[in-house]
Order: sequence, then structure tokens, then C-alpha cells
Amino acid sequence: MKQSIFEQHPNITLFTVVCFLFVGAVIFANYIGGGLFGLGKVVLYDANPIYGYRAQPNQVVARKPHRVVKINNLGLRAEQDWDPNDFNHKILFLGDSVTYGGSYISNEQLFSSLVGKKIPTYLVGNAGVNGWGVNNVHAFIKEMEFLPAQVYVTMFPEGDFYRGLNRIGGQPFWTRKPHYALEELSQFFIYKIHLKKTPVIDFSASNAPEKTKIVEIAVRNLKDLDDYLKQNDRDHLIYISPSQSQLLQNSEEDKIIKDLLQKHGLQVVYIKDHLQHLTKKDIKECYHDEIHLSAKGHQVWADVIFKDIENVIQVHEKESILVQKEHENKNT
Repeated sequence: MKQSIFEQHPNITLFTVVCFLFVGAVIFANYIGGGLFGLGKVVLYDANPIYGYRAQPNQVVARKPHRVVKINNLGLRAEQDWDPNDFNHKILFLGDSVTYGGSYISNEQLFSSLVGKKIPTYLVGNAGVNGWGVNNVHAFIKEMEFLPAQVYVTMFPEGDFYRGLNRIGGQPFWTRKPHYALEELSQFFIYKIHLKKTPVIDFSASNAPEKTKIVEIAVRNLKDLDDYLKQNDRDHLIYISPSQSQLLQNSEEDKIIKDLLQKHGLQVVYIKDHLQHLTKKDIKECYHDEIHLSAKGHQVWADVIFKDIENVIQVHEKESILVQKEHENKNT
């Protein structure tokens, strides 16, 4: 009996079958990864030599249907576009990934948005960026003269004072959309390998003079930012966001940071001081991990921040009424 072409070339046949199975498995994994885990659906970033990087404008990204990241025309997590030339009745939140929230938090769940819901007469935007430190925020607002809001709210975990000016190089962020879902996964593994080769600096191992020098630069920049905003008739509220461990163990704040903030005359609110009523169970439910907040955590943080913003807005309203009365008196 005559052998078939497959029987005549068994090795080639086996190789071909294996290749087809492999390609099929890749296509299936790519489909599952994109559909089930949202791989390939990434927020895109712009690199910048002055402030490092930030989200590109006009994006809507959702790894899961109910976890939507919407970026407006100014690169802010906000539901509406902003007129950059009108700063009245606008509140801008600044910070790192704690403020930004991550892709597991929808825009409407952010503490910035939750504050906005309580103040419907104001537009609220979130300019938090993954991986940013104090120096990134300073460079973006001060050097780029980014003044589209009346009230500025900065939120920093203590680690942000040690980061320096972070740039996008070496970060697991994208400046273009991945061609396929598994491309994101493969790049993530490469990023992890890179971290083993050049691990992140452990600032806790630095000596006190080194830490003080690093923090001094950040605090000076924060003071410069604060002065700049006030010189431009903007309100500025500064918050320090605690880690989960700090709350659970009731540990003290970083003394170097606290002393330097006082030295430069910066008025800073430690969120930790307003959470003494929380139980350990409440605290754990507030966190997604050691630093980042859950949806409940964003709600708790929003409750703390809202009280201060409400006071600022009341002052503005009183001033506005006085100006209006003075104007009316001049015309009578």
C-alpha cells in the first residue's frame, strides 16, 4: 500500500502539527488574555524631558467593563473636557498612583470624583500619574505653568519625597498601543527581569545625611510649588497618605520629612490623624495593597479631604459676595 505524504515525511508532519498547535495556543491565549484580563488595553503616556511623563489626552480604557479610565483633553482623569483658559470653579488633584487610582478603580470611584459629587458647582480633575514623586508634580505645575484650576490638592505617600524626578524609561508604561494582548504580558516579564538586574534603590538602607539631602530637594520643590500657586491666587491643600502598615501598627511619621516640612513652613495634613476611629478591619478594607486604596479607601479619603475643600470654597463664596456688593455700591 502506498504511503501518504504524511507517512513519507513523519518528522516534517510532526513539526507542522506542533507549529499549528503552538500558533493556535498563542491565538487562544491572546484572545483570553485580552477578553478576560484586559491585556493590551493600556493607558498611553507621553514622555517629557521636564516633568517626566503623563497620560496622553483623550483616552477611554477599560480592562474590565465597569473599571473605566477616562482621560480628558488635558490629560486628566475626568468625565468632562476642560477649558484651559478658565480656572474658575475647578479643583485639580495631583500626586502619584494613589491619586491616579489605577485601572482597577473606575473614574467615578476615585476620591477626586467623590469629592466632586459633593460639590456639583465645581469641575474636578485628577492629574495623578503612576510612579510620580514630588519633583514630577512640581515640574509639571510650576515649569509648565499648568494653571487650569482654582483649587489644587496634592496627595503624597511619604515615599514620594525619596523618588526624585521619575522618568518613563525603565517603567512598565506604554507610549503606543500594544499590537496584541500578549505583547503587554511579555513586556511585563521583561520589566521584572530588568528589576532583578537593576533593582529599585532601597532608601531605607541609606544613611541619615543621604536621606535628608534627598528629602530636602523634594520639600524645597514642594515649597516652591506652594508659593507659585499662591502667587497666582490659587488655593493649595497638601496631604500625606499613610501606608496600611502605618495605620495598623500606629507607627510614627517619617521624622526627616516631617521636620523638613515644618522647617520650610508648609502646612500639611496627615490623613492618618483623621483615621483614629477606624478599626483594624476597616483599615484593611481601605487598601488594595500596602499603599494603594480600595474603593472604600477612596471614599474614606474623600470624606477627609472634602471638609477642607468645603472651607476653602466657603471663603471664596464670601469673598465673591463682598466683591459683588462693592461693585454694586460703586454703581449706586
